[in-house]
Amino acid sequence: MSDRIVVTLDDEGAADIASVSEELRRTGMHVDQVLEELGVITGSLGQADFAGLRGIRGIASVDTEETFGIP
Repeated sequence: MSDRIVVTLDDEGAADIASVSEELRRTGMHVDQVLEELGVITGSLGQADFAGLRGIRGIASVDTEETFGIP
């Protein structure tokens, strides 16, 4: 099962966001959006593949996307 994730880049990663997004794709992430102005990449990734993100330069944080509904 895949989790929706938000990848926030540091200054180095934001300067080369195209390369970082390609590296994320190579690790198995399905990239939905590349938000250059914000230095953020969104998409989905299986939990087993999260460990592969640690070795990618330019990533400041990886967070699961929170969803909620209004009853």
